[in-house]
Amino acid sequence: MRQLLLATSALALGAGTAAAQDQAYDWSGAYVGVQAGYAVGQSLYTNTDFPTEYVNYDPDGFFGGVYAGYNFQMSNNVVLGVDGDLNFTGIKGTNDYWWVGGIPVPTASAEIKYTAALRARLGYAVGRFLPYVAGGLSAAKYDFDFVRDSTGFVYYDESKSMFGWNVGLGAEYAATDNLVLRAEYRYSDYGSKSFAQPDFFSIDDANVTLSSHDFRLGVAYKF
Repeated sequence: MRQLLLATSALALGAGTAAAQDQAYDWSGAYVGVQAGYAVGQSLYTNTDFPTEYVNYDPDGFFGGVYAGYNFQMSNNVVLGVDGDLNFTGIKGTNDYWWVGGIPVPTASAEIKYTAALRARLGYAVGRFLPYVAGGLSAAKYDFDFVRDSTGFVYYDESKSMFGWNVGLGAEYAATDNLVLRAEYRYSDYGSKSFAQPDFFSIDDANVTLSSHDFRLGVAYKF
């Protein structure tokens, strides 16, 4: 019986120590990490002089990159932070280009070359677990073209820097005092761009929009 009481006491002490360590974990500090994920994009190109002339690029694909930031944990366990990331992507899309009169012409394609974001974060620490919401500014380099004929000739291509905003939510878990795992969903609206399009017979006004839903996993080193 004495041995059982001693073993029970030891287990209780160990559990209490682990709980105390979790409770005492401090999220304050800087961190750097790597991440990867998958994005589903929405993108509409329109000839605004002839709105029936358009293409839905809707690119999707994988991406990967780096992120870094800083957290400050307050005495009430609220965690404030700033976070930035840069990603290189394989987010691409192809579709029919619909010309005036509802006539599809061979192929249009688009690719997001890279994305970047700068965000503010608000979380609540539950020991080593940190759920959070985040939002801020987004940027992307977007290349797109349309009307490829059977020989691969491109009638028109464009490269635009897109700027907008993002919002998302996620959770982090401190696997060790320095190793932090992350899972996150983010919606990014990169805005729209208007420009002059050399059309078949004239110079027309055109517009392109870009947004995406993405899911990402990351691992960071906390200093």
